[in-house]
Order: sequence, then structure tokens, then C-alpha cells
Amino acid sequence: MFLAVILAVLAICALLFIASIAIFFLGLRRMWRRTRPNQLFLRTLIIAFGLAVIASPYLAFKIKERNDVLARVPEPLEVAEIEYRLEESWGLGFMPGDNETGFVVYRLTNDSADWARKQGSQLGNMLEGAKGAWRETPVDDSSDETAIRQWHHYDRDPDMMTVERPKRHPATIFEYLEKYGFTISIGQGRDDEANQSIQSSGSFYSYGKGGSVTIIDPGRGKVYFAYAG
Repeated sequence: MFLAVILAVLAICALLFIASIAIFFLGLRRMWRRTRPNQLFLRTLIIAFGLAVIASPYLAFKIKERNDVLARVPEPLEVAEIEYRLEESWGLGFMPGDNETGFVVYRLTNDSADWARKQGSQLGNMLEGAKGAWRETPVDDSSDETAIRQWHHYDRDPDMMTVERPKRHPATIFEYLEKYGFTISIGQGRDDEANQSIQSSGSFYSYGKGGSVTIIDPGRGKVYFAYAG
């Protein structure tokens, strides 16, 4: 019933969108017919206006998407560029139970990276988030139940343990993303870099919504964001 209502709403929205596009083009056509062939500048403006209106929803979506991706980096850190991004979803993308897996690498600005390094062991207290939300690396996978559940989700299931995944092993990004079996193929070397950040001291990590984890590596001047949900 819920799915039927959602599909009905989407169908109505699609019809309204198509109708508005049709009305818009009819208006442009009328404007075009009112111009003369020698009015090239005016006709160029009409074409440019039409293309801008058509492209605006896509541009608005891409801008919002980029802003949402950048918002994952905690303040006051500033991002110079999104160095690597791979996100995939399985399902309709908006229904409960859909699975999503993603891994993003951000490169901080030089000033922001320098600031993070100068904070030293106090960096976790300077970052956005609840008190105590930021933990120092390496990930405590020996006694921290949250860490064991997040990073070693197969450790409590003997049937899932293999020679390649021994009982005592360091936390890795791949295993974190493999949590629900919906894995993604991270670019070569990207996972190794993130693993070095979570397995050695000097970095900070924090768990977030949607099965996510954010890792701040002041030494490399990078932020890693991974989620599996």
C-alpha cells in the first residue's frame, strides 16, 4: 500500500513536470515566431534561455549533491577538493531497506591541514560533534564492543571466519564497507592509504548516521568518509 502511494505521487509529479515543460516550450515557440529571421541576437537569447531553464534542475541537483558531500567534513576543517569518490546504492534509492555503500576522500586546504596538525592530541576536542565523539587511532578492536561490531562484524560468527580473515586482525576500510555484503571496488591504493590512517596513531575517527565513519588524518591532510547502510 505504501509503495503504491509513493508510485502514485511520483507519477503525478512526473505528469505535472511534463505539462510544465510543454507549456514552457509553447511559450518559447510563440516568442520565436514573433521575431524576424534577421533578429539573430534576440533568437540567440531565446535559445539560451530555453537551454538554461532545461539545464537548471540538473545543475541545482549537482550543486546540492556536492554541498551534501562537503557537509560530511566536520567544522572547522576546510576542503580544497574531493580527491576521490565512489558511492553506490542498491534499491530504489528512497525506500526503507535500500542498501548504500560509499567511500570518499577529501583533501584539506593547506591552512586547514596545518591547523589540524598543530592541535595534536587535542584535535578531537576542536572538531564539530558531541563531546567524546572523536576517538584517537588506531581503532581499538580488542575491547571496544562498538569497534568490534563496526569493524569486525564476522568475528562472532565462526562459520564466516576464514584463513584470510583471522580472529586477530587490524581494522580495514574494506571490512567496514563489507558489513552488509554490498561491497564497492575502491581504486587501487586508496584503501591502503585509509588503512594506514586507522591502524596507526595520529588520526581521529568518529561514527555517524547511516552506518558511517569519518577519519581525520592531519599528517596527510585528508579526511576519509566511509559508510555501509
